[in-house]
Amino acid sequence: MANFVYGETELDYLRSRDARLADAIARIGHVERAVDPDLFAAVVHHIIGQQISTKAQATIWMRLQERLGAITPATVRAAGRDGLQAVGTTFRKADYIMDFADRVATAELDLDAIGSMPDEDAIAELVTIRGIGRWTAEMILLFCLERPDILSFDDLAIQRGLRMLYRHRRITPALFARYRRRFSPYGSVASLYLWAIAGGALPELTDPAARTARGGGAGRKQAERSRSAARPPRTADTAPVPANSSLQLATYDSPLGKLTLAADDQGLAGAWFAGQAHFGEFGSVRHTLPATPDQTAVESLSQPATAASIHVLEATRAWLDAYFAGEKPSTPPKLHLMGSPFQQRVWQLLVEIPYGTTTTYGALAHELEQRFGMQASARAVGGAVGRNPVSIIVPCHRVLGADGSITGYAGGPNRKRALLALERSS
Repeated sequence: MANFVYGETELDYLRSRDARLADAIARIGHVERAVDPDLFAAVVHHIIGQQISTKAQATIWMRLQERLGAITPATVRAAGRDGLQAVGTTFRKADYIMDFADRVATAELDLDAIGSMPDEDAIAELVTIRGIGRWTAEMILLFCLERPDILSFDDLAIQRGLRMLYRHRRITPALFARYRRRFSPYGSVASLYLWAIAGGALPELTDPAARTARGGGAGRKQAERSRSAARPPRTADTAPVPANSSLQLATYDSPLGKLTLAADDQGLAGAWFAGQAHFGEFGSVRHTLPATPDQTAVESLSQPATAASIHVLEATRAWLDAYFAGEKPSTPPKLHLMGSPFQQRVWQLLVEIPYGTTTTYGALAHELEQRFGMQASARAVGGAVGRNPVSIIVPCHRVLGADGSITGYAGGPNRKRALLALERSS
């Protein structure tokens, strides 16, 4: 395979902008990273690689190439979900890949157009593909489309490389933006060197974030890491509902009981069954909400309802109508999920669980670490799942115990069984 192309023009620019990076470039030498210019194949490759080791990804990719020959929409559709699973892909990934192939084959998704879009527009289009988030889209831009200015904040190794090279304990969004501006328009080449540094290319550089404030030895550090991974995030990590937020309430009479819906201008913030655990909570912040708003349409908690919030509530009702009719609704209403960074990541994974399928708390914990670098126990993940403020639309009912047991649903086990039965019968 070809490698990402760069030369002295890019290196001279980066050297002129940053003395530390210049020294690292001189000591590391030329960094080679393979690229795949076939956008369709690259997307499939990235979907396969999620949640598994690089070695396992290579094995499955080789089997897929042997089975299909060229990786194209036509060959993928001919293989079908069974053919994709036969080479080692999971049901969920096979579903993602089939959906992607169908969209490309029917011209719903124009890959040639994506190739000519500006970076942010291309990312916005790529994340409409099921199973593709922003980080994956950025990696596709770099290692497939060879865009020159990709520096991903969501890449934990990039952050580690920045911490190691510049001796920061933490990379904040503001600090990251400063480095992005410094390296632009050749952020992609800077990424190659930061990945190399994070991987140990300069052995004397350590990660300042790994040091404890008062020391205490390796055993103490490991014990603290283990305790942190086993416990849920602290309440102090939770972002409170903004004081000037105006939540609008409405009700929805579902076959499983009345739902209270809460929305603001930014999207749907809550959907709870009457009597549900954590009713009115956003992360770990609780609002006192009436279980049955006085107005069937919209009740405002503080300010008059806005057109945007009313639109969100109407879209939510339409989505729920389709869902309970067994129509497998595709595009959910706009969401405004408020919680800690940990909870937000877990809820993001919930949204990506395909209709009619299930996963486990342990699998979500593994995916959380693989995609976001967050280590957490299945129990901690279960705590975040249980506090998901948007029932059904953010499908926490699709998460089961390790033995397949119906457990952990804030709306009650009977509702969880009913929701799973509805999806499996559709």
